[in-house]
Order: sequence, then C-alpha cells, then structure tokens
Amino acid sequence: MIGRTYLERGRPVVVLTRWGRGRGPRNVLIERETGERVVRPFRGLRRPKEPPRIGAEQDALF
Repeated sequence: MIGRTYLERGRPVVVLTRWGRGRGPRNVLIERETGERVVRPFRGLRRPKEPPRIGAEQDALF
C-alpha cells in the first residue's frame, strides 16, 4: 500500500503513509500530482487498471 499509486476521482495519487488500525477508518497521507499532501480515508481510492502483461496468455497454459 505505501508507495503505490491509486486513483482519486480518476487522478493519480501516491500513498506516503497509513495509520488507523482497529475499528475506525484507515487514514492515509497521500501526495497528489500537484505536490499537495492530504490526509484522507483510504476508502474511495481505487487501483489503476494495469495493462496486460506480455506473455500472460502463455502463463495460463501451464
């Protein structure tokens, strides 16, 4: 999770740190592409779609 790129409203953000173990919301410190750093709940961030890997169809054969 830390160091990964996620999408916030379709725009890429990088998770710098996280906290909030337990029952409450899991908060994360993110950095937006503008350089702005914001604390927000992790909920709502989405993983970007990854392009298909070269040779992925061959992996399915074995």
